[in-house]
Amino acid sequence: MNSSLYIGATGMKTLGSGMNVISNNIANVSTIGYKEQTALFSDVFYAQQGSIGDWWDAQTNSKVALGQVGQGVQLDAVLTRFGQGALESSNTVTDMAISGKGFFQVTDKDGGVFYTRAGDFRPDNAGVLRTPAGMALMGYKFAEDGTKGALSEVTIDKFAKMPAKATTSVDLRLNVAQGTDTAVDATNPYFSLLGQYNSANKPPISSSGYSQSITLYGADGTAHSATIYFDGAPSTAPGTTAEYLIASDADSNGGTAEPLMMGTLSFNASGEITGMSAYTPSTAGSTDLADWNAATLSDKGVPQMTFNGSPVTVNLGITATGGWQNSPGSAASVGTDPTALASMGTAYTRAADATTNYTSSSPVMRSKSQDGYAEGTLNNISISADGTVVGKFSNNKSMDLWQIPVCRFTSEDGLRREGNNVFSATEDSGQMEMGVAGTENYGKINAYNIENSNVDMSKEMVNMIVNQRGFQSNSKVVTTADQMLQKAMELKRS
Repeated sequence: MNSSLYIGATGMKTLGSGMNVISNNIANVSTIGYKEQTALFSDVFYAQQGSIGDWWDAQTNSKVALGQVGQGVQLDAVLTRFGQGALESSNTVTDMAISGKGFFQVTDKDGGVFYTRAGDFRPDNAGVLRTPAGMALMGYKFAEDGTKGALSEVTIDKFAKMPAKATTSVDLRLNVAQGTDTAVDATNPYFSLLGQYNSANKPPISSSGYSQSITLYGADGTAHSATIYFDGAPSTAPGTTAEYLIASDADSNGGTAEPLMMGTLSFNASGEITGMSAYTPSTAGSTDLADWNAATLSDKGVPQMTFNGSPVTVNLGITATGGWQNSPGSAASVGTDPTALASMGTAYTRAADATTNYTSSSPVMRSKSQDGYAEGTLNNISISADGTVVGKFSNNKSMDLWQIPVCRFTSEDGLRREGNNVFSATEDSGQMEMGVAGTENYGKINAYNIENSNVDMSKEMVNMIVNQRGFQSNSKVVTTADQMLQKAMELKRS
């Protein structure tokens, strides 16, 4: 009966501890990122009772231990259930929830490293994203060239600037639709547009088959206008030939009117581009054909012109994979001989959407792009599923600012709870691995969302009732055993 008192007491103590776990779960039913805990119980040691159990039929290996009597219950472990909590949408981009495995890494003011599923981050007065307890979110900052730096506090500067970028490439896809030679020059039929170019006139070319404006940016981010002119040209082979001239315009931003590049485009009978020549002046603004030589080619075989002192590639959908296939002289040496033009020969690559010359159709610009832009100020940010923080600037450009990693552990059960919705790593949690969200075994990051507690209230209420009944029953065991002892002592006294 003394053992009954002890056993009942262990039941009350252990179930009381279990009630602590249940009450903590219920208390945190609305805590962001909270993971429910489960109390695991186990029986304690067993006492061997003498003269119980026997050998069966004298077989020495047949004795069954029938004489063991248990001595109660104990709290074996309190485990954390890391199941996914429901995601709840918010109107704040820095609210982030991980869908799947992983944790955000945060640090306190003393440099201590912690991990959390609660992604309700807010910027402080310095722009550092912090938890409500003041811990800083960690991530990798992107440099302007797209490389990632060392792990540091994720900081969003509201007044961040995107530096201006000069135009280095122009990409045009169009149908020139030139079957008629409008600007006729009997001596130099392939450069008749340059022959009629006069920067003092408005427009500088009086007649051409088709023209299209483009924008070019200087190193200071100032936008300047330019125009590409097209016209028909003589063709001795099946198909058509068109000439072109690219010239900058005089504009309100200080742009200078001057020719930049000229050449010819060759098309087969189906209107597909099969070759291109390109010439640039050795003296800026010159209209003397003797000053114009074959344009240099980029490492990808795209002709380059010079604008504001910097090289700019012009891609019409065809590139010279083998460089110029002849040794072209100056434009003045071409005259009426098309074989003297700078030629790609058969060593070219044509894009699927390359420029065409469907003469039965109207001229049309299918796509137009260039890579320059003015300086911009940060307007807002977005956060993608892989944790990339993208800044959107006032110049309508975007730039990757940060990469927020996701951390995982060999054993999440080995993590230590530190309060404030954070965990710390221990020897039992194993090695921490940091990776890109959304890749193998790393959860995705959902901006404009928070992860709710994964506590199931109905289950906790049932567990609470079961624990309550168990506690009451064990208390009854104690009082009953006490009464039995009292009765036994009364028998002795009598």
